[in-house]
Amino acid sequence: MRNVLQSKFLWASALVLSLSIAGCNIFNPTESINIKDDDAQALTYEGYKKIRDNEYSNAEYYFNKAIAADSSYSQAWFGLMKAILNRKLNTTQETNVFSLLSYVNASRDSKVPFSGMSDAIAIQLQDAIDSVNAIANQFIERDKAGKTDSVITYKTISEGYMVLQMMKTMLVLRKTTQSMEGCSLQKGQQNSCDMASVLNNIKSDPAETVESFNAVFKTCEESPESMTKMFDSYLQGFDNLKEEAQRSAVSSMCGALAQETDKAKDNEDQQTKTLNIIIGQFGYSDIIDDDGDGCVDEELYDGEDNDGDGEIDEDVSDKTNKIEYDNDMILKNVTAGKTAIRDLRVISRVNPNEKYETVDIDMNGKTVADNRDELETEWAFVYPKYQDRVNNNNHRLVFATGLTFNPQGLPPEEYNAYKHAIAKDKDINNIQYDLAFRKQYIGGCWANYDEKRFMQWFEGRN
Repeated sequence: MRNVLQSKFLWASALVLSLSIAGCNIFNPTESINIKDDDAQALTYEGYKKIRDNEYSNAEYYFNKAIAADSSYSQAWFGLMKAILNRKLNTTQETNVFSLLSYVNASRDSKVPFSGMSDAIAIQLQDAIDSVNAIANQFIERDKAGKTDSVITYKTISEGYMVLQMMKTMLVLRKTTQSMEGCSLQKGQQNSCDMASVLNNIKSDPAETVESFNAVFKTCEESPESMTKMFDSYLQGFDNLKEEAQRSAVSSMCGALAQETDKAKDNEDQQTKTLNIIIGQFGYSDIIDDDGDGCVDEELYDGEDNDGDGEIDEDVSDKTNKIEYDNDMILKNVTAGKTAIRDLRVISRVNPNEKYETVDIDMNGKTVADNRDELETEWAFVYPKYQDRVNNNNHRLVFATGLTFNPQGLPPEEYNAYKHAIAKDKDINNIQYDLAFRKQYIGGCWANYDEKRFMQWFEGRN
């Protein structure tokens, strides 16, 4: 089973690879395109000549004229993206493609996104990405609506487009590190930045990150080859699938994640839930109760309700736990065209990795490190066989059989609102919801707490 932690910084490794292998992408300013000298074609040809001469502003002028003459002419749109990106990036020696590679390599070694990049350069790179995205998004919308000539398509630019979105995400993470102790952004300095903390800290202001991930996953859905090239270690559960089956599974999974991020755009609770899923997939869980039910990282990201609280995947555990997937069932589901997460993340067995052996999921005072029998409670399904779980509509882990959620019988919306409010009750010196309230109105794992464990619940939340 591949381990996502093989790379200190997955985005950095993916960017190094993708910047190196990107053939027909918007980072390449010298590509030759043969175009007939006629109207939009002639204007576009002049634009590419200007790009080859590093005259990017003049190139933009010709490409815009070409688009005005024929808005379906895809080469003009592609050229405009190239010209804008290269004009924005090549105003100084610090922001050309080669310098970006050095920043990415530094990030991979130090774990800090874009390590050593100054604020001025970061702002310039952000401006370049946003400017290209403004054009790329118009082009993608037209391409999907059949309003271009399809010589160059969304699929053609998908690799470069995904690189831009990953860079945008790295800039968000870089901004996150600036307020964190031990996360140095200056070249040559040592840092003690913990990537788990960085990733989980983005949940304090999640909207921008969710937007960036949404673009990545939508691109992956349309062009899954991009994800299989750049995120091979991400494909846990799909790595035994071959060729078309793997592409279909990756596309479906990216589509499911795109839907998650779509739902999250205007809802802070959904944004946090979505980021939990994404962060968990990268193996950097926070080992806290994210959803306010008193249980810690009890969901498995299988598209099912593992704790019986009525919500799905709202408190996701670490991907690097020892999860065994039912590849035969996944293949059958892919072949049948099923695309829900529950069909693509079919789990046959799960065990904790080393760090989770000391995590008390249900807060009953017992962990696997203390008692190996906990493997059969906190880390085992009520119904070990997947088909039995489906037939009985019960995907809970054994520990959940003794839990009662929503003991007051509140409407689901009101109950979930209480849970989410409790999840945000972080200040141990100003507790809004005491243990008695949580036991009475939430139930769940709160039934297992005493005052000592209640105080422990607040650890690491600020």
